Amino acid sequence: MGGKIGLFVFDRVGEYHRRILTGVEDAARREGLALEVYDSGNIAAKQAQDLVRFASQGGSDPRCALVVPISDAVDDNDPAQDATFRLAQRILEKRVGWITLNHGRESVVSLLAARFPSLPVAQVSVDNEGFGRLQAQQLQTILPGGGTALCVRGNPFDSACRGRSLGTKAGLQGGRIVLEEVDGRWEQALGESVVHKWITSPIRREAPLHAVLCQNDEMGAGARQALTRAAQELGRPELRRVAVLGGDGLPGVGRKWVDEGVLTATVCVTLPGAPAVEMLAAHWRKAAPLPVLTRLAATSYPPVAELRVAAR
Repeated sequence: MGGKIGLFVFDRVGEYHRRILTGVEDAARREGLALEVYDSGNIAAKQAQDLVRFASQGGSDPRCALVVPISDAVDDNDPAQDATFRLAQRILEKRVGWITLNHGRESVVSLLAARFPSLPVAQVSVDNEGFGRLQAQQLQTILPGGGTALCVRGNPFDSACRGRSLGTKAGLQGGRIVLEEVDGRWEQALGESVVHKWITSPIRREAPLHAVLCQNDEMGAGARQALTRAAQELGRPELRRVAVLGGDGLPGVGRKWVDEGVLTATVCVTLPGAPAVEMLAAHWRKAAPLPVLTRLAATSYPPVAELRVAAR
């Protein structure tokens, strides 16, 4: 049995979405599935229009949309009122499957799967709480005696940010590490700005800082730039030696920055595109059960056991 996949991203130029696209393309080729790619340019209305256009195509082969939703805000108390739920329901009513990639809309996806049991409905995502717990392990390993760490979050309204924060705080609970927080919105330039502002603020100009924990690698690179700049401006050379932890660990980005010494460590994730295609192909061809919720484990780079105690 053949089949067609529509991949819906909103920034195919960005490294993260580009690698999701590459993974889906490779997996679709291996599985012999047709693929159409749609880039909304970060415009929610265009993503919705593209989805409806894809779902309205004719043909007898099964079809499924793999979607990275632009909006991640959802009312878990009433997921049926969520905009993505209503859009997905419209697509499923046309007998087209729906698989959410990454964003934590678990209540929405679970309700859709219950309402459309004969269609492929699922979510494949990074285990973000596990990601956060792993960052806590990294932090505890490099700061065995405790200390002050600054956490640079992504967007606090995103499920990935919330999950990573929850995992980190749970992992550090009861320990001797004091965790401060700022928001970098996943961006390198903004990460540099907020870290620099935090370090050079009047009440922190002379305060100790032992590590910076960032929820993605781009903000980690920005944090390193901020530390270097603040070290010179404040006459505090020890800031250059502050450990910086990143996340996502993509080849040529996070892992490369660890190898170059920009980052002390990163957390490597498995991107959800290829696993989603493989599970969907098995479901179509072999009637294999399609798990509604799949969380992909993260790993430390380098392994936690190989991390060294941070310089003071």
